[in-house]
Amino acid sequence: MVAQHYKLWHQIWHPNIYVFESDFFSIKWYGLLFAIGVVLGRYFVRKSYQIEKRYRLSSEIQIIYVVVGTLFGSRIGHILFYNPEILKKNFFQIFFFWEGGLSSHGAAIGILFCLAIYSFKIKWKKYWIQIKDRNRNGYSYYQILDRIVIGIAIGASLVRLGNFINSEIIGKTTGNKFGVVLVKPVEESIKKQLPFVEKVIFNKTSSFFGPGKPNIETKIIFHKEKFKESRIRKSIKKRLAFIFPKTENEFNHIINPLGSELKYTLNRSKTNFVLQTNLVGVNRYPTQLFESFAYFLISVLLFILWKKHLIDLRPGSLLGLFLILVFLFRFLVEFIKENQVIFENSLYLNMGQILSIPMIILGFYFFFKSKKSGTAFRRLN
Repeated sequence: MVAQHYKLWHQIWHPNIYVFESDFFSIKWYGLLFAIGVVLGRYFVRKSYQIEKRYRLSSEIQIIYVVVGTLFGSRIGHILFYNPEILKKNFFQIFFFWEGGLSSHGAAIGILFCLAIYSFKIKWKKYWIQIKDRNRNGYSYYQILDRIVIGIAIGASLVRLGNFINSEIIGKTTGNKFGVVLVKPVEESIKKQLPFVEKVIFNKTSSFFGPGKPNIETKIIFHKEKFKESRIRKSIKKRLAFIFPKTENEFNHIINPLGSELKYTLNRSKTNFVLQTNLVGVNRYPTQLFESFAYFLISVLLFILWKKHLIDLRPGSLLGLFLILVFLFRFLVEFIKENQVIFENSLYLNMGQILSIPMIILGFYFFFKSKKSGTAFRRLN
């Protein structure tokens, strides 16, 4: 394998996705970060109501509506927007949140919908429907959302960090210094194709096969007691090319440019067989971190605006600004992200961008509607 040197930084990202793991109970970082986001969001909502001297226990109910809207909206959104064939197989999979597949656009719609149920009173007339804002504890629908979106932005930041730990929703390949090689999916593929694998080790080197393609020393450790050496060699010869493809695509993280000519050694120790070879990593943009950092900055900006303009904050202004900033950044970052499903390859804009456009428009509507409003939210003394 050709070794070339480029002035390029790269990092092998190989995290443990579990905070705690056992045969009976496990906790993933993604779930923990999601829960922390809920707790921080709840804390801010309670604190904001206390500062404004309008605190009521209804803030707890509001958070429940937000969580329900997030879970159901994100799951339903993912199925409808990205994977509708699930409904044909088993309709009840729409409730299987733990299987993954959650849409941020669906979550936003779910939150807006559930808080509308909480805020508005609906009366069925003979020929029309009357919808009236309850103004619960003195807060309108827009005023509630103006405070909740700050916590939602923090939660979105933590969720994207969880996506990075899971090595999912990945960025496109890059030859610049911001690239990372996501090897966790490769380890999972190796263990799936070669079930007698005990451990996989990836070590970065200072050499590169080409721009954005660092050489990576790879070790696969097998259980010696379970399989004979001949069977191990047969499985390696049969499946190695499948595990490490020759060319890169949107789903590959490590490739084998030499194909069947890849050289490797299989050594025997007292307790294990160890396969050692050199492979080529695929540098990708850490777009999950870009989004996480951006959403955190948005939450800080919204908090500063809320704190500074507490007395004269127009209802719906922070909600509108949240939708504009979050989904405008989402629209732009999609240009350096891989498509999540195959059918997006035939689209001029991917689903993330298509779904972001109406959310941005809705944000401008809320923002400018608040400017025309003659009602200013004032602190009670």
